[in-house]
Amino acid sequence: MGIVTAAAGRRDGYQVPVALAEAGLLSSHVTDLYLPDQLQPFLQELAQRSGSEQLRAVCMRHHPQLPSRLVHCSRRLLLTKTAQRLRPALSQRWHDDQDPISWSALRQAQCHESALLLHMGYAHQAFMAEPRERRRRGLVQYHPHIAESAKILREDLARYPALGDALDQLRIDVQDSSNDEELERADLVVCNSKFTARTCVLLGVAEQKIRLIPFGINPPPPPLPRVSVSQSGSCHFLFVGSGIHRKGLHHLLEAWHLAGLKHSRLTLICRYIEPQLRSNFSLGDGVELRQAVTQRQLEQLYNSADVFVLPSMVEGFGYVYLEALARGCFCLGTPNTGLPDIADPQSAKIVPAAQPSMLAVALQNLETQAFVCGFDRDAIAANAMQWSWPRFRNQLYLASEEVLLNTSS
Repeated sequence: MGIVTAAAGRRDGYQVPVALAEAGLLSSHVTDLYLPDQLQPFLQELAQRSGSEQLRAVCMRHHPQLPSRLVHCSRRLLLTKTAQRLRPALSQRWHDDQDPISWSALRQAQCHESALLLHMGYAHQAFMAEPRERRRRGLVQYHPHIAESAKILREDLARYPALGDALDQLRIDVQDSSNDEELERADLVVCNSKFTARTCVLLGVAEQKIRLIPFGINPPPPPLPRVSVSQSGSCHFLFVGSGIHRKGLHHLLEAWHLAGLKHSRLTLICRYIEPQLRSNFSLGDGVELRQAVTQRQLEQLYNSADVFVLPSMVEGFGYVYLEALARGCFCLGTPNTGLPDIADPQSAKIVPAAQPSMLAVALQNLETQAFVCGFDRDAIAANAMQWSWPRFRNQLYLASEEVLLNTSS
């Protein structure tokens, strides 16, 4: 007996199915697109020669520790995508990739007589279609539950009525109750942060079903030469993320104005910013917005940054925190994320979410610290590296074997 996993794209870098494949427990991973083992090296070489970003993105739909023989691509979803390319109008009619993958995962589980470990959203149909006693079910709850998230976001939107589009989207999101049913049917719930786990417990999920497994990271490239704060005369703050309401970018811009920092600069890396947020909040002095950077440029920005800041109100984990910590950046974040799970006071400062005035004070204090005593980048990076992908995979394997394959429990 094995386990079937499922998610579209390269969710979490395929680490969930890889964890089970390493242990010999993976029956099948169901997804939308995955390159065959024989084709991937050819396309990889072609991408390097051509420099094509699109081809490079396709090549990432493969993992060396996940053989393609263990991956099943949903034929229904493939036909849907093909039809949408031929007739774009169909994209409005068929826009959901979750149900086809969920049904395919169930068929794979029935074929292999396997348990299920599915990402939220891709679990609903597979979990609900059979009697509860038919097979064990695991859920990867990678995002906080919408009930608690909505309370936090609604309270903030009441203070910022100009961001009405975010409220309209929130009203749509709370109408979907499928995650409630996924959680109720799950025998195992994997969360990546205590915050996510707490939103599930508040919903009524039994704590004994929940396993807290923070994400991991691969060793980053060797650090590049950098100019110290005393040499440059400036403390560099860095934000990396989407400019959407829940990320708290509006709080950061407001706090930056309140802080009035004279010897600091802030770089925002945002591929997208919500129109209402952009039109109602100015960048302010010392703020640079960059909407497109290469991986090498991002590495340089992490290397030059003294403090990474992400004041999210709702975050399942916040992988960019771990990326920043692994490169020696001190982090400034909120308790509504995974930062408290992976950092100590020497590497991070936690401030309440949705409190620009308190965020402003933290910015001021960190500017002072940068000039007075600085940050121990080596210690910060060393502490972050305990959160490795092998550690994540081992903990996931142990939880899956204990709950999903132990028929006596």
